[in-house]
Amino acid sequence: MQLHIACAQIDVIFGDKESNLKSVVQAIHEASRLRADILVLPELFTTGYCLDKASVLAEKQDGYSINLLRELASRYHIFLVAGSLLEKRGKHIFNTCKMIAKDGRILGSYDKIHLFPPFAENQYLTPGTALPLFKTNLGMFGAAICFDIRFPELTRSLALRGAQVIFVPAEFPIERISIWATLLRARAIENQVFVVGCNCVGSDGKHTFGGRSAIIDPEGKALAQADNTPQIISAVIDLNRITQVQEQLPALKLRREALYRF
Repeated sequence: MQLHIACAQIDVIFGDKESNLKSVVQAIHEASRLRADILVLPELFTTGYCLDKASVLAEKQDGYSINLLRELASRYHIFLVAGSLLEKRGKHIFNTCKMIAKDGRILGSYDKIHLFPPFAENQYLTPGTALPLFKTNLGMFGAAICFDIRFPELTRSLALRGAQVIFVPAEFPIERISIWATLLRARAIENQVFVVGCNCVGSDGKHTFGGRSAIIDPEGKALAQADNTPQIISAVIDLNRITQVQEQLPALKLRREALYRF
């Protein structure tokens, strides 16, 4: 099965939902014009890391931003990987990625598991406790958010459960952008799956974000690669390529789990 995937590498304006949602609407329109099946958005694409105002900026599960995205997904008939948003549930706030089908249905969500201490996520947010696998009519999808990409156990778990594409929305700072690029390729190569990293650009006054969004194939080849400016990248992937690569080199089947335990 072939899928046309696009990434919206936008300049996320710190704490400005209105401006950021305008950028998202433009990105969805452009991705539709490109006839993309899937559009991926960056981490915290409505607010950026405005965590000291998280209690005010966070939305409920049926909040305005998600409802807007659902309407746009249905209107443009495009699958959205809604990078992540600040989501309020009871007294807790999560950094949450949403999967939205082409008909506007929410297929599920993933709460970021590994919170990033340098950006004070652990002071304001609650970590997730599950690794959902999203079974869709387009394929089997998994998600990791930004700092999560440093933990190979996460993506390996998703791959072993059948994930064909792992989406990685992020706000990766420019001073560590070479690490971002390396980890995306490593996670794809070691798990022999597609990895799609969607970073943002711009600055929030404290941090500058480095872009370099990329669509990586199961052998680590970049099918599309952004620079550090606002843009949309896209590529057509063939999910059959996963089986071909895994049959040529059955690395996952050759694991010796008994020897890896601590």
